[in-house]
Amino acid sequence: MKVQQETLSDVAISFCTPLEIVIPLPICIGLLNTASTDIGGIFPAVDMLGEDGQTLCAFMFGTCDLPAPPTLDLQTLFKGKAQKPIPPVVQHCEKEPLKVLHISDYHLDMRYVVGSEANCTGTGNLCCRVHPYTNLSTPIQEPASIFGNYLCDTPEALGTSVFRQLPNATGHRWEDFAFGLFTGDLVSHDIWEVTEPYVLAEELLSYQHFFDGMGGVKIYPTLGNHDTFPHAFTAFPNQSNALPANASFGVQQEWNYGNVSAAWENYGWLNASEASTVVTSGLGIYRALTPEGLVIISLNSDVWYYFNLYAYIGANSVDPTGTFSILIDYLLEAEENNQAVWLIQHVNVGGSTDYEAIPAATDLFYQIVDRFNNTIRATFFGHTHADELGVFYTNNGTVQTADTAASVAYIMPSVTTYTNLNAGFRYYLVDPETFDILDSVNFYANVSNTNAWTKNGDVTWEFEYSARDTYDPDHTLLAPNEPLSAAFWHQVTEQIYTNQTMYDTYTDLRTKKFRPFTPDTAAKRNLTLCGLRSMSVPLFEECLGSMASTSSFL
Repeated sequence: MKVQQETLSDVAISFCTPLEIVIPLPICIGLLNTASTDIGGIFPAVDMLGEDGQTLCAFMFGTCDLPAPPTLDLQTLFKGKAQKPIPPVVQHCEKEPLKVLHISDYHLDMRYVVGSEANCTGTGNLCCRVHPYTNLSTPIQEPASIFGNYLCDTPEALGTSVFRQLPNATGHRWEDFAFGLFTGDLVSHDIWEVTEPYVLAEELLSYQHFFDGMGGVKIYPTLGNHDTFPHAFTAFPNQSNALPANASFGVQQEWNYGNVSAAWENYGWLNASEASTVVTSGLGIYRALTPEGLVIISLNSDVWYYFNLYAYIGANSVDPTGTFSILIDYLLEAEENNQAVWLIQHVNVGGSTDYEAIPAATDLFYQIVDRFNNTIRATFFGHTHADELGVFYTNNGTVQTADTAASVAYIMPSVTTYTNLNAGFRYYLVDPETFDILDSVNFYANVSNTNAWTKNGDVTWEFEYSARDTYDPDHTLLAPNEPLSAAFWHQVTEQIYTNQTMYDTYTDLRTKKFRPFTPDTAAKRNLTLCGLRSMSVPLFEECLGSMASTSSFL
């Protein structure tokens, strides 16, 4: 029996009041009101007494163990081609590298109020806002700057400064860039207060910022968990028989996938065929071919995101949505055609200072990256707002050495400063023939300087670091023109593991040099080190020995 929206909304207060110890009352009520139709459809479809329920219990309450991921028949999954071919001998060229922009987690806040309280406490802790429950009689302690603050999402003046100031910061003209990547999350973090029109408005306004600001340079986007309504609630075509009509993938096809893919096509970022796949797949995914000949595959990470309750329907089964079967088909075709591939998605499949992905999906993703590591040049994520990395290894990470390192994940720092971070963007130097990454060049905006920015009239973006120079300062790990390979990044993790100075460098850059710098606790250090080499949740759990040090979402 499906629980109707009115029933859940009517009991919101009585349901949420006992949970105030773990979730503020306005947030709980707001989430239940916005997502009650979906919840009413999902819960009867979830096998609560089986591994679906066990997985949900582990993430929601932290009181259950995660089930072991299902056994994979790789020969069948890889369409009879489980054996990877011998990689071709690659000669790295001497041509001018491509420059590829990468931004992530824009989190525009259309409700940002300049002069409101920037150092708020209480519900949700998203400041620079006047909430319905804000006490307007309380004196403002720290007025919100026009250019942002550390407990707030992105005001328009900060977000658009990326595009205004990029030529000044980088020393490059817009026409010097081949293309860009955007790895998701456009919408503000007040997930208990957003509405469908608000989400769509923030999406389309943000894309307009990108288009207006990038001087005609294409950008290849992917969807983040905030880029849907209700937040992260993404249903899939295989679930249509189990769900009510107003809680199905068809709704998202009509209002979200249809609208955003139309914008991507109108701006010339995707062609008509590529854009139509976003909708016709029912999954919000696409495959694009850049003018330079690189294949970019954009996946919808809500397939494995722990906050997406739809993902718990068949949570511990093999590829219930069919996403990975499509990905494998794309990769087999690219392999056959000797094409290089970049994978872009939002939510990290591994560990960081927490984990937020459903284990079975991440285990399959890991096996796919291992199998096709000669085709996949790199994977790109966002979501954590932090500047991080992760290494994939062959044979499910059973041996972790430079020789077994298979691929690298670039986890992109955010434009938003939420919470206690500086703003950031980067560009990659890319081999124009192999599409290997030669360097990652990073820039940041130090939000403690907002008073000076206001006086000067705009944000000052500063050079932060080059990955090549920072992690190989003596140039002993890489020869000239040699890419930042998985083997290189494994050697970097060895330094982070064993050299306190390098560990502090990594964790300082993770926050984009937020001050004051705070050394990690022993527990956070363990999470950080495990995250570097655990690009699936089962491997992260194995490294930690227990998930007790991570958090549930309640």
